Amino acid sequence: MASFQHTADESGDVSSSEEMDSGSDSEEELGEGSEVQKAGSDAKSGVTTSSTTTAEANTMKKELSTMSFEDIQRLRDKIGTKTYNQALHGSNSKRDQNKVFKRANKNRPVEMSSKCPPPRIRQVVPIKKKIHRDPRFDDLSGEYDEKIFEKSYSFLDPMKAREKKYLEKQLRKEKDEDRRRNIQKLIRRMEQQERTKRQEDIKEKALKEWKAKEKELVKQGKKPYFLKKSDEKKLVLAQKFKELKKSGKVEKFLQKKRKKNAARDRKHLPTDS
Repeated sequence: MASFQHTADESGDVSSSEEMDSGSDSEEELGEGSEVQKAGSDAKSGVTTSSTTTAEANTMKKELSTMSFEDIQRLRDKIGTKTYNQALHGSNSKRDQNKVFKRANKNRPVEMSSKCPPPRIRQVVPIKKKIHRDPRFDDLSGEYDEKIFEKSYSFLDPMKAREKKYLEKQLRKEKDEDRRRNIQKLIRRMEQQERTKRQEDIKEKALKEWKAKEKELVKQGKKPYFLKKSDEKKLVLAQKFKELKKSGKVEKFLQKKRKKNAARDRKHLPTDS
């Protein structure tokens, strides 16, 4: 008991001998755990567990196995939980915490110790955040102008024509029904886009000619007139008829129109009961 008091006084952890005397009763009760107390006092005074051999550690564990739970708890409260764990399980020094684990294979992940708590303030490398920008809804891209857009991407028209010819060629060679349906779907979509583009061009041309004439009449003193939707449709239809007449497809267009009207009228005819 005197050796334990002397060691504690040298480490500076015990302020007076009265405090040590107050625990003398509990020490007498823990006579069997003298080796654990000595190891605990050595760990508390700064002695590392490197001086404690494996045999001594096994001896301490055997002595603890014969002690009651209340005695072990009193011993832990007296010397402290940290000192108790250091004496029983080994040192908790930074040297042991920073132990470098070796890998059996270089392709395996590095083993990390679970005894090293992460720092409260993480040193995270700052990464510049990427800002994704959609040009369709961003003012930095400017206002959308259909004329400028079509002029800028006019080089795509011959590419689309070549792609359509290639698909038609593949359709004639393809024998798989699923692939044939996919190719036909692509061709129909491209044809629909071409028809829509032609109709927009016809409408634009008709309105452009009318606006030019109306502008000249306004200069001569005529009151400005703004087209209605019905008048705009008539202009587009007249311009379409002119385009068909130039290409020689008026008869074909009229025949197709008559067939469509006949099928529509046939639906309204009474059926035989």
